[in-house]
Amino acid sequence: MSDSLLRPHAPSGSHPESRDGPVAAIVVTYESAAVIGRCLKTLRDAAPDRGVDIRVVDNASTDGSAALAESLLGVSQVICLGTNRGFAAGVNAGLAEVSAPWIAVVNPDAIVPRGGLDRLADALERHPRAGLAAPRVVGADGRPERSVGLFPTPGREWAHSWLLDHLGWPGRWARLPGSITSVDWVSGCAWLLRAEAVRAVGPLDESYFMYCEDVDYCRRLHDAGWSVLAVPEVEWLHDVGTGSRETGLVAADGGKALLRYFAKFHPGIPEQRVRALLLRGWRLRRAWRKARVRFGDAGSAAVARRYEIAIEKLGRP
Repeated sequence: MSDSLLRPHAPSGSHPESRDGPVAAIVVTYESAAVIGRCLKTLRDAAPDRGVDIRVVDNASTDGSAALAESLLGVSQVICLGTNRGFAAGVNAGLAEVSAPWIAVVNPDAIVPRGGLDRLADALERHPRAGLAAPRVVGADGRPERSVGLFPTPGREWAHSWLLDHLGWPGRWARLPGSITSVDWVSGCAWLLRAEAVRAVGPLDESYFMYCEDVDYCRRLHDAGWSVLAVPEVEWLHDVGTGSRETGLVAADGGKALLRYFAKFHPGIPEQRVRALLLRGWRLRRAWRKARVRFGDAGSAAVARRYEIAIEKLGRP
């Protein structure tokens, strides 16, 4: 990793009275012109106590996302990648350019409340062995998103396959706690990282193109002795699915990304067993979604299609 996190940095708009230095915010975009302006405007007021240094990393968008970000932030604050290298690579490109005690990773379709980054930094200050803090995330309808999860195991994937996690069995997801609590992992749509933890753990794993890189990174934080905090008293809005016009074509449940996760953290389990487990689960969930469509749930049609994409991709080498 670049040593940029170790170098003093005074971002534009920082406040002399900031308690512990600024917050660097990394926003990775891909075809995000419809939402990036709104996100950046809210980020400007997200750390009034500490100040915020916003960096946009654009993954070779063709819709003008980078130009829009440059018009709002200035050319020096936007990193344009020549190809779409995925979310993890985008975050890493941002990490290589910032130097701050706190580093936010923010989806372009997120809306951050005033002080939303300061309050997460306050939580990290109160918990010195916490490497990451994440807010309660709600959708456009005001309902909490599933943004807290359990580390994948064969048993949990089995429960997910048979929809038993909907009945309370431990599966992929965990309940959002009622107060600040250490959890397994939190969604990468809204993170605040401690720079010290980033230096210790290193960059995100770029072999995950999209999905599971957040689960992987939280697992590595835990393995290195850092905790991951869910901070439910801080609430961010996530207008999910609007960050990229390609979202609807993404494989459900992370697609093949779980193969990489199991290979890294459960190397004793044969890949074919993991494939069979995932395929069975996705076929069951596709059938369930199709059944819901017949009973009038039109939204399930798109989800069923995403499971079809996941099944198709898992069959490829």
